[in-house]
Amino acid sequence: MSSEIKDKTSLTDSVIFQTALFATASMTVLGGTIIAPSIPHFEEQFSQIPHIDMLSRLVLTLPALFIMIFAPVSGFLLDKYGRLRFLYPAIFVWSVSGASGFFLESSIYLILISRAIFGIATAFVMTSVSALVGDYYQGAKRERALGLQGFFMAGGGAVFLVLGGVLSDVDWRYPFLVYTSGFLILLLAVFVLFEPQRNVSAPVSKNESKFNFFRFLPIYLFSFYAMSMFYVMPTQIPHFITHNLNKSGNLIGVSLAVSSLCTAFLSLFYARLRLRFSVFMLYFISLGSIGSGFLLIGIVQSYEILLFALVLVGSGLGIILVNNSSWLLSVAQERERARAAGFLSASVFMGQFCSPFITQPLVRYGGIPFMLNLNGVILLLSACIFLVWDYRKRQVAKS
Repeated sequence: MSSEIKDKTSLTDSVIFQTALFATASMTVLGGTIIAPSIPHFEEQFSQIPHIDMLSRLVLTLPALFIMIFAPVSGFLLDKYGRLRFLYPAIFVWSVSGASGFFLESSIYLILISRAIFGIATAFVMTSVSALVGDYYQGAKRERALGLQGFFMAGGGAVFLVLGGVLSDVDWRYPFLVYTSGFLILLLAVFVLFEPQRNVSAPVSKNESKFNFFRFLPIYLFSFYAMSMFYVMPTQIPHFITHNLNKSGNLIGVSLAVSSLCTAFLSLFYARLRLRFSVFMLYFISLGSIGSGFLLIGIVQSYEILLFALVLVGSGLGIILVNNSSWLLSVAQERERARAAGFLSASVFMGQFCSPFITQPLVRYGGIPFMLNLNGVILLLSACIFLVWDYRKRQVAKS
């Protein structure tokens, strides 16, 4: 039995295994990115619907509300019953509900219902993959695995953003068909992934068996904040490109793909960055990068500057995403790993869901440039807080 477990564990370093695992991880980011270029077309298609400017953005962010609700639930179920028995059905439902938007062109409200179901499936997929990465890898291997996970998520997002932009210019419904790629990922996952051996039967005290939510609260609060700021990209930048800069919708996917490629690159090199910088210094660098990008877009309204600013924003996100997961998995114990990851998923997607409710009133008040400038200043101030926090921790360590 031990030799069989050893053989299975050795598979985790193989290319085919990591492709299956991290391709599954990329599904979670495709939830919004693939249809982001279609947002301006939603407003045209359903222009007679009241408040369509908000409803069109809810098509992108509504799944986040249901992920926020069901990710903690999925974490408890995964810790109790295992990972794969929930992962496989979730991938199937993700594919069906995602692609169904193609056939629901007559009603924005039916599309929103399908997006809600899609969000529930995504909650189980995201929490499963996060827990599996923690189960399969330890130590330095985990840092590299988290970097690879971020690379697949951002790199896949870049590819599908370009594809989504091209398809949405032909027909706003076509990007929904890309979700059928989930069936191929499901086939690969079924044949390659295995249920990890977890030491959950060892006796523990009553206090140890309880999940302490507040131990992870700083990570969750920051994840919510960072994602609510970053999600300005897919919810507002498409409209900014087509209306403020008067550019073709084809450039939406390409532009957002630039950001995603930078996210992928920085994620891939996270392990090296972590050797040189503390967690809080990395937050200072990433928030400063995103805040500077926002200010550049808002102040200098040109497409060339926009591309450079998206490099800054994408690079900052690449650090934040992996930094959050690395910090969480280093704190969480084995028996609570899925629950901790579930609440992290909830906080990330709560930020996505709340983002348009935070930013759209500012857009209505002063336009997209005003909203970007204000949030850019807030992000830079937040970066300074982490710089001070890092300085104080180093002073305490010296004393």
